[in-house]
Amino acid sequence: MNPQILFLQIEIFFDRLQRGEYDHPLLLAMALENLANQAWDEVDEVYPNL
Repeated sequence: MNPQILFLQIEIFFDRLQRGEYDHPLLLAMALENLANQAWDEVDEVYPNL
């Protein structure tokens, strides 16, 4: 994955958060989990031997 795409998705998440789109804790948790998984995938690509 391209790191720029990850940062764009983080910006989109933050925008949606500010607009109140994550009005239920489950929706917020799902969005955060998705971002966290993508971030870990990026770490695995950058540091494959960890």
